[in-house]
Amino acid sequence: MNRVIRKSKAQSASEVLDLLGALFSAELITPSTCLWLVSPWISDVDILDNSTGTFAALTRFGRRRIRLAELLVTLATQGTHVVIATTSDSHNDNFRRRLTLLSRDARVQERVDVVIDPTGRLHTKALTGNDYALAGSMNITYNGIHLREEYVELRTESDFVAQARMDAFDRFGGTL
Repeated sequence: MNRVIRKSKAQSASEVLDLLGALFSAELITPSTCLWLVSPWISDVDILDNSTGTFAALTRFGRRRIRLAELLVTLATQGTHVVIATTSDSHNDNFRRRLTLLSRDARVQERVDVVIDPTGRLHTKALTGNDYALAGSMNITYNGIHLREEYVELRTESDFVAQARMDAFDRFGGTL
């Protein structure tokens, strides 16, 4: 299955948020062995609405919208090796600090890796799990999700996903 979203500036972010929410919901139900999130600029944005308490794994955060760092640490507590690849840009500092604190509090620091691109040329954007690869032009930031014109494509063909996982592993480490 391929799903392509071309989001213009004028469109709402609901389709992209629905897609991210669906992917992270699936991860909470059946966690990937490793989850690679590649985004040169990254923020602790709201991703998943748990205001009804649907996701028991997230109840410690309360009934509200759940942020990216909270989701990633929750997945790490469920055994997923989480690899975030980003740049050293100061924009990313708050996200990295929050992720570090949450993973330390949950005692899963060994399952959460932040890889800083030493060249400063990282431009790839992707989210890759066991059964899917999402790639495109969108950084995981408020502007990327809500304001900018972006393109994302979800791929689920097993050959494509296997290659995406190998590529992510070769470039950023993690677990196969």
